[in-house]
Amino acid sequence: MSAEVVQMTTTQDASQQQTTDETGGDARGGGRPVVVAYDGSSASAAALTWAAREAGARSARLRVLFAADVGGADSGGAAVLAQAAHEAGVQLAEEGASWATQVEGGPVEVAVETDVRLGSPTFALVQASQDADLLVVGNRGRGAVAGALLGSVAFSVTAQAACPVVVVRGDTERRPGAEHPVVVGVDGSDAALASVAYAADAAVTAGAPLVVLAAWTPPEILAAGYGAAHLPEMVRKAEEAARGAAESALAWARERHADLVGEARPVREKPAKALIAASGTAGLVVVGARGYGSIGGLFLGSVSHATIHRAQCPVAVVRSLPQA
Repeated sequence: MSAEVVQMTTTQDASQQQTTDETGGDARGGGRPVVVAYDGSSASAAALTWAAREAGARSARLRVLFAADVGGADSGGAAVLAQAAHEAGVQLAEEGASWATQVEGGPVEVAVETDVRLGSPTFALVQASQDADLLVVGNRGRGAVAGALLGSVAFSVTAQAACPVVVVRGDTERRPGAEHPVVVGVDGSDAALASVAYAADAAVTAGAPLVVLAAWTPPEILAAGYGAAHLPEMVRKAEEAARGAAESALAWARERHADLVGEARPVREKPAKALIAASGTAGLVVVGARGYGSIGGLFLGSVSHATIHRAQCPVAVVRSLPQA
C-alpha cells in the first residue's frame, strides 16, 4: 500500500442513539471529536491520557486512532497481513478506549470511539484531521503510528493537518493552569493570529495566564560587523517591533476574551530557543506551522519543527484560524 488508506472503523456504540444526561445534554459530546493516535507504546499512552483529559474538558468525543502500514507484499500475503494488522489494531484501539474512560476528568464511555486504518500513517493522521477539532500525538513510540512522529513525518503531519495538532512531549502530566501559562509565539504576521486565537481559548478554558512571546535578535548585518555606528538605534527598533507585535496580539486576544489574564513578552533570542526556554514552566506552547512575519520568521517550519522535538511540555501546532 502507498499513501492510500483503507479505513476499517470500529466505533463504540456507533449505531446507538445519542445518550442524554440528566440535564438533557448530549453525553456523547457534541461537535468535532478530539482524535488521538495510539499504538500501545508509552509515548502514545501519554498522548492518550492527555487527549482524554482534553476531551473531558471540552465535553467532546474522543476518537482513538490506530494506523499501520502493512507494506506492499503480493496480493495473497498482503491480505493475510492486512487482516492480522487490522485485528491487532482493533484490540489495541479498544484497550486504549477502555483506558481513556478511566482517566480522571476524561470522557464518559459512550463518548469514546475507535478508528482503525491501514496504510500510510501520515496520510491516515492528516485524513483523520479533516473532521476533528484537535489531533493529539505522542513524540515517539513503536509501530506505524508511533513512527509517524519521528523525523520528516512529524513535520508533514503538523504542517498538513486540517486542525490544530498537539504533540505530547516533555512533562506530559503538566497542563495549563494558574502556575503553568499557555505560551504562544508571534512574529507580527497575520498567520500568528491563528495561534493566538487557539492559545487564548486554551488559556481561558484552563484558567491559565497567556504569555504572548515575540523573539527578536539584532539585524544580521550587525553580527557581520557592519553598521556599528547605528547599533543602538537598530537594536532599539528591533525590540520595539517585537514588543509591538506581542502587545498587538495580546490586545487582539482580549477582544475575544475580556477576562483574559495575559502578558506581552519580547525576548532577545532566536525564536525556537525562546519558545523552548519558555516551555520549562509552561503548561502548553503554541506555535504556527509556518509564517512570514517581520520578526525573525517565527512561523517558518524549522522553528515549529525544533519546538516539537525539544520542548519540555506539550506543544500545539496551528496552521489556520479556528472555525467559528
